[in-house]
Amino acid sequence: MDASISLQLTDRLDSVAAKIDEMGMRLDALMQNAETHGEIQIEVVKLLQHMQHVQLELDGKVTELSNAVTTTADGSFRSDLSKIGLAFIHDSRQKALEIASLKQSANIALRDQTRGIFPIRTVFLIQSIPMWDALSDVYDAMVADDRFDPIIISIHVATLGRGVFEGEDKVSSTFSEKGIPHLRFNMDDSYAALDILKALKPAVIFRQQQWDMGVQPAFRTQELTFSRLCYVPYALSLAASLGDPVVTDVSAFGFDQPFHRAAWRIFCETPKIQEYFRSFEHSDPKKFITSGFPKFDRLLDDNKAPSWPISHKDRQNFKVVWAPHYSLGTGGGLGFGVFDRIWESMLSWAKQSPDIDFVLKPHPALFGSVLSPEARTIIRNAWNDLPNCTFSEEQYGQLFAASDLMISDGLSFLAEYHLFNKPLVFFDSQNHVEFNGLGKLAEAASRRVTTFDQLKHAVLEYKDGKVWEFEEERKALLDNILPHRGKASAVILDTIAEGIRDGLN
Repeated sequence: MDASISLQLTDRLDSVAAKIDEMGMRLDALMQNAETHGEIQIEVVKLLQHMQHVQLELDGKVTELSNAVTTTADGSFRSDLSKIGLAFIHDSRQKALEIASLKQSANIALRDQTRGIFPIRTVFLIQSIPMWDALSDVYDAMVADDRFDPIIISIHVATLGRGVFEGEDKVSSTFSEKGIPHLRFNMDDSYAALDILKALKPAVIFRQQQWDMGVQPAFRTQELTFSRLCYVPYALSLAASLGDPVVTDVSAFGFDQPFHRAAWRIFCETPKIQEYFRSFEHSDPKKFITSGFPKFDRLLDDNKAPSWPISHKDRQNFKVVWAPHYSLGTGGGLGFGVFDRIWESMLSWAKQSPDIDFVLKPHPALFGSVLSPEARTIIRNAWNDLPNCTFSEEQYGQLFAASDLMISDGLSFLAEYHLFNKPLVFFDSQNHVEFNGLGKLAEAASRRVTTFDQLKHAVLEYKDGKVWEFEEERKALLDNILPHRGKASAVILDTIAEGIRDGLN
């Protein structure tokens, strides 16, 4: 590629920028007239479509240029091409930033079109059934409330932001089995799905996680701001750090992501969680609402309907849930997981203990992306071959209700299992990041062990009738994590309805 091509590309960029400026001025003019909402919407859609086309064109040109740049024998860039390339890439980046800024302005204009409109169309973008407990009560409450028009949409996920986007079929299948109506966004081209989502004109969108890399590009924060983003955390945060440097006493990964900053309302499980969100001082503090945790309300309801997946004709076994975390090793991550250190000992113990049932309830990421495919197959087959062992990888409230005890190395189950008032043995890796204040309460309410022999001894003590010795610590934890017991969904629905009715930003 020579200088003439570079000039052609620069001219093209200038032409694109002029078109965007022209459309931006047209949008500004329309927005000054409150009686032209329909026309605004048409122009905004045109602008967004044009910007998407331009962005794809710029991406293609950058790729073309990068492929044209070569290196010399000593590994350096050829000077003439590198100068052209760096200038073009810099110019392209500036244009992309301008496009992103205009897109956000257009999205805000679109969002304004749903102000004060009832019923409130609310979309739930669902990528994980195990996480559905956090939102299922909210959805059920909306179905029964004339103020709301809820829609579930199943989408793909890349666990921990790694690998391919997949799994929508499993999510959809589970909803179908439960008789829950939903739409399916199983397209490889997520922007084709985004066109459908925008046509639905949702006033509110719930997403299950704050991290953008786990969802396809069209479902990331910057693409969804045409609607009001709402968030109910999928699990209670117990760690001070999620592998990132801690600026305050809590993790920015957990409480100050772009999704958090862009959200319209974030519903906090406890007053302490609300403090964590507000401590970063990057958002209007009024958008952080202490609602209580709908997931806890659902788990407490599940306590009334226990269900255990293993049965024996001639006996009732002691029922143990083994819930390993995914964060194995000490390589700078969370460091809670000990599965790689104890799984063979657990398998051997299970073989020698036909009077104990073991249900393996792993963190979704452990068998989803952390273990190799070969390891998953070997472990799963060896475990399932035993008559007193099985896997559980879906929702778990009824499983916990039926169990007698949990073994876990962290994290969120250290709080959740205490809702069932049963012994919890915490295997401390001694390599993990620090607990935050709530995490310390959860740890104090658990039986802590650091070796497999200690673990086995503790479980057998409770099997033989040992009285749980941490009742006061458990009460302190539950007093902190159940601020609106049984009413979390009602608080969330009322907050959203009042905000839409009053046109609150």
